Amino acid sequence: MDDAGRRVTLFWYSQTGNSFSCAERAGKSLEKSGCEVTISYVLNPTDNSYDADLFLFVFPAMQFYVPSPVKNFINNMPRQSTAKKALAIITCAGAPANVPSVLKRMLSEKNIDLANHLIIRSRNSWIFLTKIIPLPMNTKKPDEKSFLRVESFIQKNTINGVRKKLTIFNPLSLFHWIGVYGESAPETELKKLYGDRIFIKEDCTDCNFCVALCPSGAITRTEEIHYNDDLCIGCCGCMNVCPTNAWQCSKIGLENFYKGINVKRMAAATGRLRHTPT
Repeated sequence: MDDAGRRVTLFWYSQTGNSFSCAERAGKSLEKSGCEVTISYVLNPTDNSYDADLFLFVFPAMQFYVPSPVKNFINNMPRQSTAKKALAIITCAGAPANVPSVLKRMLSEKNIDLANHLIIRSRNSWIFLTKIIPLPMNTKKPDEKSFLRVESFIQKNTINGVRKKLTIFNPLSLFHWIGVYGESAPETELKKLYGDRIFIKEDCTDCNFCVALCPSGAITRTEEIHYNDDLCIGCCGCMNVCPTNAWQCSKIGLENFYKGINVKRMAAATGRLRHTPT
C-alpha cells in the first residue's frame, strides 16, 4: 500500500467477543504498519467511516451465512464513487460455507472489491449446536496463534499492497443452503428453538452490556431494562454477554451457552454503552 492508500476503516460486528478480539489485534497491526485507522461498529458507524482507501470487515459467520446486522449495514452503505478494495476476517466454529463469496457479491454492488479474506477458527456461541452437529472446534479459540495469523494477514496486505485471493462460490455446499434457508426463514422459527426470553431483573447489575450489543434494538433502557419480543431476532447474544445470567430462555439451559470474551471492552467499543462499568 503506498502513501496515498493508508486510510483504512475497520468495520466490526461481534456477538461473543471472538470477532471483536480479532478486530482489536487487526487494528493494532494496521497502526503498526503506518495506516491511519478508523474503527467503526456496524450498528453505530462513525461519520467518516467511508472516507478510506481500504475497508476491513471483521465479523462471525452465523448459521453459515453473513450475519444480518452486517448484511443490513452493507445494504445501507453508499455506493463508492471510485472503486475501492476490502479485506475480511471471518470467525467461525465450523464450515465457513460460501460466506466470503456472499460478502464479495454484496460489496461489489457498492463498487468495493473483496480482494482477500482470512478464516479464523473460534468456539461456537451455542454449545447445544455441537450436540446436534459435531463441529471441528476448539473451546480455547481464538488463541494467541489465531491472533498471530491476524497480524500476519494484515502485514502481508499492507506492507507491499493488497494481495489478491481467489474467492470461489461452491453451489454444492450443503452448509451454504442451510444458511440461505436460515436467512430467509422467519425470525420466529429461530426463536422457537430457544423458547421465550426471560429477564430476571433481580439478577441484573446494570452493566448495560445487553443494551449496547443487542443487534436488533430488542433490548433498550430508560430507567430500567425493557425487552421487545417483536424486535428480537433470536441471536441469543444477550445470554452470551450477561455476566450474571439475568437473561435466559425457556427451552435451552444456560449450560449450553458460552460466555463471551473481552465483553466489557467490546461493549464500550460499540459507542452505545450508557456508562462504562467499573
